[in-house]
Amino acid sequence: MNVKRLTGIIALSALLFASCSNDIKILAPYKDVTVVYGLMDQGDSIHYFRINKAFEGAGNAYTMAANYDSIYYPVANISAVLQDSDATSGKIVNSFTLDTITTIPLPAGTFPTKQLLYYTTAGGKKLNPSDYYNIVIKNTKTGKRISGSTLLLPDLDFTSPYNFAVATTLNISFDPQAPTTIVWNSSVNGRIYQMTIRFNYYEVNSTNDTTRYYLDWVFAPVVSSSLAGGISLDYAFTVQGLYSLIQSEIQPKLGVTRHVDYMSVIFTTGSDDLYTYVQLSQPSLGINQDVPSFTDVKNGIGLYTSRHVLNLKKNLGTGDVDSLITNYPSLKFKH
Repeated sequence: MNVKRLTGIIALSALLFASCSNDIKILAPYKDVTVVYGLMDQGDSIHYFRINKAFEGAGNAYTMAANYDSIYYPVANISAVLQDSDATSGKIVNSFTLDTITTIPLPAGTFPTKQLLYYTTAGGKKLNPSDYYNIVIKNTKTGKRISGSTLLLPDLDFTSPYNFAVATTLNISFDPQAPTTIVWNSSVNGRIYQMTIRFNYYEVNSTNDTTRYYLDWVFAPVVSSSLAGGISLDYAFTVQGLYSLIQSEIQPKLGVTRHVDYMSVIFTTGSDDLYTYVQLSQPSLGINQDVPSFTDVKNGIGLYTSRHVLNLKKNLGTGDVDSLITNYPSLKFKH
């Protein structure tokens, strides 16, 4: 039986048959619940973690959410360490104590804009994608220990075009019958993949001032059927998709010329836990609005797992640039 339904039945029974008291206590005794979020990527030079607490109380929840102390622990009460653990032996190879930072604000909204984050540079060294990385958090006031562990995700293995990872030019096909196709093998422990092609361009005005812009062409995620790796996956596309994005997002402007700068082909790989978390976080479209909870944090709640972002810089093919200039003259793109 659904736990919430069972709880509701018990509560209703207590209401119907209890005659000695009319007092109803909605809030249970306070229980400290630690919330942890962290996504590990060996490509990052700084690794950030959010460590805060869940809250409840009598009164307006929005008022409590705006209170800094409702959300964050005192810094002196939290000791947090990132451990580099050998995947074969389990031996701790290195350990990094997390520092705190409050200079990265949240957008204005329900929660206070001052945001407390924990971070480490891992001694300025790149993380080893073959190792496990454990986060170990201790509340020095209560003695509670919270932990999580994850393997990192490697760079993608592209199989077509064979030299895609190192090629300096991205030639995008005009022919829907023979689209440009990028093929790769899924990574070990990689479940979900997404490609974004970023179109970088700049404008030069009449006084030769330059302003840089970009547009993101975001593709639908691709899911691997196995975590063992080696599953062939691909994206197929034509330049018409890029032109449609450019035409819808860039408006004609007087007194400027535009120039194509470069393309960024960005591949993001996510772990199985990240995929599960994203799926369960989607809004329900049915009558039942109960959202299943998911956590991979021991003795707490949240998400501590891995993703990997691979950013490949390319020049847009000459034919694609020529076509953009010729077919969309009002946008004033020049060589």
